Amino acid sequence: MTAGGRRFGAAVVLFAFFSAGLAPAASAHFERPLLSTRAAALGGAFVAIADDASAVVDNPAGLSCLPTLSLLATYQRPYGVSGLDDGYLAAAVPVPWVNVGASWFHRGLAGAFSEDLFTVAVARDVKRTSEDASLSVGASIDVARVAAADEAGDAATAVAFGAGVLLRPFAFIGLGYSIRNLNHPDIDLVPGGGSTALESAQAVGLAYYWQDRLVVTIETHQDATGAWKNRGGAELRLERHLVLRGGLDSTRATIGVGIVWQGFGFDAGMTGHEALGSSYAVTLRYSRPQKVTAYGSPR
Repeated sequence: MTAGGRRFGAAVVLFAFFSAGLAPAASAHFERPLLSTRAAALGGAFVAIADDASAVVDNPAGLSCLPTLSLLATYQRPYGVSGLDDGYLAAAVPVPWVNVGASWFHRGLAGAFSEDLFTVAVARDVKRTSEDASLSVGASIDVARVAAADEAGDAATAVAFGAGVLLRPFAFIGLGYSIRNLNHPDIDLVPGGGSTALESAQAVGLAYYWQDRLVVTIETHQDATGAWKNRGGAELRLERHLVLRGGLDSTRATIGVGIVWQGFGFDAGMTGHEALGSSYAVTLRYSRPQKVTAYGSPR
């Protein structure tokens, strides 16, 4: 067997093992990417919170809640495997009439395969009151690409559409819904292995806020097999700059810690897997501070 053939064989085996997560249904990792360490530490339940740039993928409606430029970068080495890396970059900014965001998720195994997910999203408030009650909607377009690092350079691409809703009837309650792959696009998950339809992925969640100290969220989401599973977590602010997080995604426990300071945030966390072991991730976040107009000064 040639060196190119051996690399392609490795791509098939490792893609099936790591990206499908030992599930019987074919799927790709970009269908369930790790976008932010904070969301991961909450058990992955983020659709009802969606208050940073990762909302581009998690729930595009959340972009409407970002009043200033927001940036986010995440790095993960899944299961401690050398050469297997995850990265995510996202940016969101308000413009007249809407808020827009864009992001890029990448997973790659050196010399074997790579997956990329490019997303563009827009969001708009349907209703917002002075009492912090709001209803927002959003839409997104995903461009997914899977490639094997063989001599032929085989690659497959698919375009998918998504949408989201975020309702905050009170300042202390958040309700979220998102759906991806509305058009059920086909993609060759292992280049040369045949076409696979990407099933719709939905999530419905509830978040409860207690002052500025505690956030508790629960969520039910649809996995690649169509089954609905539950996850959730809690975030506790101990001091002005220190945040502790913990969650549960089905049977997997997640933990994390965050440090926030003047618009910057640093998050570190760990997620577990029964068969593959633990993964560690870090995220850097930034939100431009809002300009505060002094009382009595002209606007």
